[in-house]
Amino acid sequence: MPDEGNARKPMLRPPRRAADVGRHIIDAAAAPAAFLATESRWGPEWGAIVALLVALAVAVIRRHRGDPLLVVTVSTAIVAFHSVSAIAFGEGRGFYFPELVVNAVGLVVCVVSLLIGRPISEAVCRRTGLEPAHTAGDPSARRRHRRLTAAWTVLWTSHLVPLGYLYATDSVVGLTLLSALFAKPTLLAMAAFTVVVVRRAAPLHPGSPPEQGATATPSRTPAAPRRKDLA
Repeated sequence: MPDEGNARKPMLRPPRRAADVGRHIIDAAAAPAAFLATESRWGPEWGAIVALLVALAVAVIRRHRGDPLLVVTVSTAIVAFHSVSAIAFGEGRGFYFPELVVNAVGLVVCVVSLLIGRPISEAVCRRTGLEPAHTAGDPSARRRHRRLTAAWTVLWTSHLVPLGYLYATDSVVGLTLLSALFAKPTLLAMAAFTVVVVRRAAPLHPGSPPEQGATATPSRTPAAPRRKDLA
């Protein structure tokens, strides 16, 4: 009977992880989607205001759902930064200046964290509770986050280089297409990928993998003596 209980637990986790990832994606996409829908009809200023209101509503829902205060605050602050910048800069290429800043800061933080041997993805995932506490000091966790931070470095670079070129050439149409069709979707995809990789590699319950191994080992050891007895 204990073996059946242990066998059921791993099967229940993937649906919960998938639901968590889906909620995070919806939460992250709500404010940008509201901005795009409003900006196309009433301009960037109203788009920014609506996006900020949506972000605040999402923040209240996430806190009620139990999400960490740090995560909710940072995500809302990012939307607020974009909204204030949109109102300040209005139309034209200046509207995309905050996006350049965010990508540049993200790139610098990732590169510096790799150089000092403390990948930023590990620090962020640990502070938000995504990386379980029992993996602290685990070399495999550090290697995993080195790879994740390197992937984030590539992502920021892939955004920053074309954004910088289009900003320098004053191509507002190019900036709009690049931001809407490439930068924001790949950012959301990378965030979801990070969540999936970390949770699959490090289950939240540290006893699960040993229990699975413990139930598998006894079932194999008695099998060998029985075969010898029959022989």
